[in-house]
Amino acid sequence: MTDLHPHRPQWVGWIPAGILSVIIVAVVGFALIGGPRIAAGPGPAETNQVTDRNWSIFTDDGLAFIESARTPRIDLSAPPIDAEALGLPVDGSLTVGPHPTGLDYRLVLIGDSDVPSGALFMTPQFTLTAVDGVLESIRVDTRFSDTFSQTFLAVSERAPDFGHTPPTTQQLAQAVTDARDSGKPAVVRSDRGLTAGVGVVAEVTCFGAGFCSLTYIVTAAVG
Repeated sequence: MTDLHPHRPQWVGWIPAGILSVIIVAVVGFALIGGPRIAAGPGPAETNQVTDRNWSIFTDDGLAFIESARTPRIDLSAPPIDAEALGLPVDGSLTVGPHPTGLDYRLVLIGDSDVPSGALFMTPQFTLTAVDGVLESIRVDTRFSDTFSQTFLAVSERAPDFGHTPPTTQQLAQAVTDARDSGKPAVVRSDRGLTAGVGVVAEVTCFGAGFCSLTYIVTAAVG
């Protein structure tokens, strides 16, 4: 006799029809109700977790939402940026990250309104520094660590987005040599690019072992 359900597991035949129907309804119900909740991630922020325009703030409540969503958004379009309005100290630094899960933050920086692109970084941690009540800079770490030649390629890849001129391979090779000779890391920086509507400097730190790491320093476009 031909099996009408050739792909059905044998154990299904042992489940009474009524119970099987309940299981199917429960699974479908979870897919319709629970599934989208899992896929959607954190819900909308509470009003005390963001600004009135839905930008990130760095108070305790704001940081809790940032840790939940991992999508900090900072408006740099109208400098000077008031540090206290962002929940930052008048003078000092605040570092966000690393995240407990080890995942990156999706950091969005909005700059000059005349430039539509802004800047997007995937970062394990970033540091905001305020001086005299004004946000001075955002230091954005990356996970990049490679040879000086690969570092040159990495910095060059984002140069069109940010508008900076990458350090040359000769400069980076010399930084590795200097680090080896001195026993201390050597730092090389690009010029300040403004293509994204914010000021972006690529900072490369090279080590005597022959590898370099990459960090970006972001400032408001004016100044």
